[in-house]
Amino acid sequence: MIVGRIALNGGKKKSNSPYYMFAAQTIPQNAQKVKEYLLKHNLLHTDYLLVKEFDYLYFPLRKRAKVPLATIKNVRFHFPPKQKSLTVEEQLKDKLTIPELQLLPKSQETVGDILILEIPAELQKKEKIIAEAYLRSNKHLQTVVKKDHIHAGEYRLRKVKILAGKKSKETIHSENGIKLKLHLEKTYFSARSAHERLRIAQLIKPGEEVLVVFSGAAPYPLVIAKNAPVRRVYGIEINPFAHQYAVENVALNNLREKITLHYGDVREIMPSLTQKFDRVIMPLPKTGEEFLYLALPKTKPGGMVHLYAFLNETEIKSHATKIRKLCTTLKHPVKIIRAVKCGQFSPGVFRVCFDLKVQKG
Repeated sequence: MIVGRIALNGGKKKSNSPYYMFAAQTIPQNAQKVKEYLLKHNLLHTDYLLVKEFDYLYFPLRKRAKVPLATIKNVRFHFPPKQKSLTVEEQLKDKLTIPELQLLPKSQETVGDILILEIPAELQKKEKIIAEAYLRSNKHLQTVVKKDHIHAGEYRLRKVKILAGKKSKETIHSENGIKLKLHLEKTYFSARSAHERLRIAQLIKPGEEVLVVFSGAAPYPLVIAKNAPVRRVYGIEINPFAHQYAVENVALNNLREKITLHYGDVREIMPSLTQKFDRVIMPLPKTGEEFLYLALPKTKPGGMVHLYAFLNETEIKSHATKIRKLCTTLKHPVKIIRAVKCGQFSPGVFRVCFDLKVQKG
């Protein structure tokens, strides 16, 4: 809680804060409830800090109103104005030209307390001052990095370069009620898929058993176990670093009773699993269909497979036809319930999820 001292001035008005202003006076024990009420009813004047004097707290009000657990006072003192952070553009207006300002990244990915920037080639010489401006503009950030190389290799890892802030590429990311510890260069993770993970969780019916292949540091298993009435979630991951983070994350979120993790190659692990699943999730967008021959036999008749791909918008229909034909060839025909755009990869190219229902034989 930020507080300031009341400043009496004998009736002389100062220009930087209101004078003769209504305030909600309360004791510290009731402060949180009073604040919540004021915010809910849009009564709190958020341009100013509350003040403390003797045994009371005073909340600045937009207008006079009855407030539970508080007494309304027409006070004669000044509330300290909140210090507003300058925008990135405001910080850089004297350091970048107008054309350069127009090249600043319009969207960024934040993972935990790390901001990931895509710096255009034209701005690389000024990347550090740009990163420092982003760091100053957001008090929740500890580190700013830029993408150095795109996701590549068997584990789909990327390289990042630290531009400003704390010299760490490890963080704890929060989404959908879970905490996810990870290292940006040791495991694949996309914060932009948070909504998609929750979408899948909300499709799950009570008592389902769910398998996530290519489960990484366990974002899908954790979000599902936390937000869905699932019986159990299973994950398979071949990257040893990602698997270790997944083990830590299951413990971090107290979800050991709902999640089982397997370390190894899906081509070896899946044939060894004895049970079939109500739902199989395959968050590997580039080559996921190459593993349908493993996923379909492990899905119960009437169960669901969620298959991902990176596609141009014009390719979605033809890719759906390709998937249907492939599944029929594998003797596990499917019905495509829907194709969902769940993120943009590049102009015109989307991450698409095909929700497949395995037909009963």
